[in-house]
Amino acid sequence: MNRRQRRKHRIGEFQELGFDLTFEMPAAWTDEQELTFWHALIDEAEKRDLSIGGNSGEPWELFITAAGHASVKPEERQGLIDWLTARDGVTGLEAGPLEDAWTD
Repeated sequence: MNRRQRRKHRIGEFQELGFDLTFEMPAAWTDEQELTFWHALIDEAEKRDLSIGGNSGEPWELFITAAGHASVKPEERQGLIDWLTARDGVTGLEAGPLEDAWTD
């Protein structure tokens, strides 16, 4: 497969890696506390050039990717996990391994 085809199919040097992230927040949190948490999480992700997508609810099920056409680096993944682990009230934190962001 030539370079153009690898880029089109996002394989080889063009593969983009991301990871699943699941956690719960306290049911007792007010709307303001939840909003403050989400703003802080988004700010932390943006500092690391990461993007967040996923489903809301209990538990929260997110998929974290790198901004642009890049892969999440292991140290970026671990940094976000460490940040979440340090947050009071966040429970049930599970982070999947880095995986191809373009496969189901």
